Amino acid sequence: MDKKVFSIFIFSLLFLFFVSSVSAVSIEDNNMTSLSDGSNTNQNIANDISNDEIQSKFDNAKDGDTFVFTDKEYNDISLVVDKKLNILSKNASIVYSSDKLTDKAKNLGLDKTFGFYFTSKSAGSVLSGITIVASNSDCGVIVDNTKNVLVKDNLVVGGKNCILVKNSDKITVSDNYISKASQNGLQLKDVKNSLVSKNMISYNGLSGIETSNIYYCNITNNTVHHNNLNGISTFNKSSHTLINRNNVFENTNGIYVNSTSSNDVVKTNSLTNNRKDPRSSMGGFETGNGFLLGSGFKSSGSTILKVEYNYLAHNEFYQAKNYWENENFELGQNWYDSNDPSNTFVCPRLLASLMNLDTLSISNTLSLQLRDSSGRVVNEFATFQTNVEVDGNRYTVTVNDGQATVVKDLDPTVDHDVKVEIGGQYYKYDFHASGEKGESIDSKSTPSSDGQSGSQNNDGNEGTSDVNGNSNYQGNSQGGNSSGSHVANSQESGNYGTNSSNIPSQDTSDNGHDALSNGDLNAGDSGSGETAKEGKSFEIVPQVTTSKELTNTSGLIVMCILSIMGLLIYGYRSRLNKEEF
Repeated sequence: MDKKVFSIFIFSLLFLFFVSSVSAVSIEDNNMTSLSDGSNTNQNIANDISNDEIQSKFDNAKDGDTFVFTDKEYNDISLVVDKKLNILSKNASIVYSSDKLTDKAKNLGLDKTFGFYFTSKSAGSVLSGITIVASNSDCGVIVDNTKNVLVKDNLVVGGKNCILVKNSDKITVSDNYISKASQNGLQLKDVKNSLVSKNMISYNGLSGIETSNIYYCNITNNTVHHNNLNGISTFNKSSHTLINRNNVFENTNGIYVNSTSSNDVVKTNSLTNNRKDPRSSMGGFETGNGFLLGSGFKSSGSTILKVEYNYLAHNEFYQAKNYWENENFELGQNWYDSNDPSNTFVCPRLLASLMNLDTLSISNTLSLQLRDSSGRVVNEFATFQTNVEVDGNRYTVTVNDGQATVVKDLDPTVDHDVKVEIGGQYYKYDFHASGEKGESIDSKSTPSSDGQSGSQNNDGNEGTSDVNGNSNYQGNSQGGNSSGSHVANSQESGNYGTNSSNIPSQDTSDNGHDALSNGDLNAGDSGSGETAKEGKSFEIVPQVTTSKELTNTSGLIVMCILSIMGLLIYGYRSRLNKEEF
């Protein structure tokens, strides 16, 4: 091969390498440009521009753009979101909503005032890190007829409803502080496949969470307290809804089910200290309950509502109550903070089983263990606390999923004085520490005033038993351990005993259905605006759109190189043939 041909060959290779490098850079640049034109475009929103100017920025944005509120306070805000936007604050911005509808809202036919309104075109939007004071408007946030909207890490105060979600699918409302609405903190109407999680919901005029016609929704890990009516209320229809691991306390009722229920589950909730209110719109005898079935409740057959593994204690009326005209309803396994079936305060219209709280020793460690009415270990349950005395030392322990560790490294050579607080009364347990790994000793108890106690030893493998809801209603009670007994109020006492207040028991009941909002009743404004407390700022990662598919050109480049090499070889051989002739 002469120098000329060799030079052409080397130049061709260098040229192809350069082309391939440029192609790769072009693909990467195109991808980055796509992200920049979509979700990665950021705009700061200062408070020196008007609401109309902010609305104009929203209207002229592209799907996926991000708007960051940068200043401390914004006044007279009423913004319609009708495309996919990320609306954030990294400075704990406080937005005071307007009491008037904007021209855009009027043109869309909207009839409620608001801070932020997400329309059917806003799918995929995010609202996060903003304090919304809605004292002058109907709602702080409205999500209407859309899907995949995330409302996260906000503080929403005031309005008739702090947050209203309606006619929507796959909505997430999580990690928000929601309070001081004149009606409901969070209202869900005609919603499906949605998640309400890890919110703090308190001091609202009616319910903390109210639902109407919800399907395949999950209400989980919320703290709901000090609402003037119910912690959680369900109306009209509810299907395949899971209400679990919520801490609901100091409301008029804990959870109120007044809907036609199909395949719903209420489980592992803590429902405590809910209070009677004779002035309540529901009527005094429909308040003070941990769990309450209303007059509109219907559920039966294979799709019947399940109520199980909840902690119900220290509620002022009943721990669980059924509307007096309803048919009897059977509850699953729940703990009523009582070893005495006459002091569990479950109304006679409900069939219930009595669980047991026993001590358990493994490798010199004292633990508490919940068991169902058949004696099987419970390994899924609501979280609650109780007190335990060991040899005169008091410990406050938290029971998680049916078990709590009290103290370790007990002396296995001596008997220990163990007392467990149940329903405000200490029960003495016959307890021996165990030095053998894996061996468990369970102890039955009697009240500490009674010197007699029975004990039962079990193999440590019993902890692997499955939990089921089977029970029988024989009403038997032996040695302080009631198995499968029907739970009812004491007929010998005129009060509720240690597990409730001393208000006399009455079975009369009022129907409070008409007094509840059901999403439509105007309860009136609160009368005076609230001052929002400054909180920490929140930051989220905006949703990233799927990038364009990259084309793999390496095979094409290799083919080009091989083709050119073939041409060069062919040309070189042709030249040799000519020189021979």
